[in-house]
Amino acid sequence: MNILVCVKQVPDISSVTNLDSGNISIENEYLTCIVNPYDMLAVEEAVRIREKSNEGQVILLSLGRSSALDTLRECLSLGADKAILLSDADFDGSDSYSTAVVLAEAIKQMEFDLILCGVRAVDTNAGQVGSLIASMLDIPLVSAVTNIDVSPGSQKLIAHRKLEGGNREVIETSLPALLTVEAGINVPRYASLPVLIAAQRKTIEQLGRTELGLAPEQIRSRDTALQKQGLSIPKPRPKKLFTPDSNLPAAERMRLIMSGGISEKKTDVLQGNPAEIAANLLKYLKQEKIVP
Repeated sequence: MNILVCVKQVPDISSVTNLDSGNISIENEYLTCIVNPYDMLAVEEAVRIREKSNEGQVILLSLGRSSALDTLRECLSLGADKAILLSDADFDGSDSYSTAVVLAEAIKQMEFDLILCGVRAVDTNAGQVGSLIASMLDIPLVSAVTNIDVSPGSQKLIAHRKLEGGNREVIETSLPALLTVEAGINVPRYASLPVLIAAQRKTIEQLGRTELGLAPEQIRSRDTALQKQGLSIPKPRPKKLFTPDSNLPAAERMRLIMSGGISEKKTDVLQGNPAEIAANLLKYLKQEKIVP
């Protein structure tokens, strides 16, 4: 079974981010980038399916600049067989639709049985690329998958979908198909040092717009269909201020304000031999009307 996995390099959301002078985009100079966590799950799941069937290949596809090579090598260390980087100046700034156009065109030139994508990217949270690729390729789509059951040599698979309210849906679909994987489907493995070194030595093929046979107008829909007006840093949430009870005396209210509203809790410790402790506990329970 040949499995294609779409991988995206995204900013590390735990790192400090700054906007450019025009508040239109994020500064890239000091930005730390990582593999989209949902895509890492997709790579791990693809490798597990390949290992189970003991046949076929896991091929990675990524659209981005040369810095995405590090992303692909990290994914290769999980056990993928091959990686392809779609890189071209005309691809810069692509929106979800343009990205899907490029990826779909590359996929059309390849043989595959299954496509796996992360359910969404943590930088945009759009979650559109996978469904757009499936529509452009005219193949079945199953989203938010938490479990995949596919038998070697079978032309069908069973997928468990995550629904709202903790519900699950079981779907059988024919192959080829595209699945977007959700958190909880697996835990990516840790690569050993020899595997990491081998991944660094692998050759990654790079394709541009000309190699894919795409016209400039096919990937520049962002110039007319989608225009970014601006970005802003989220405002910090104000801390809740402590307000003492107005019925308390002024001195007590001042004490509570100066202490930040923290008051010492009164506790009762039962002491004595087991019989005395049991008797005192029963007395307390009756006083509080917990027991009759």
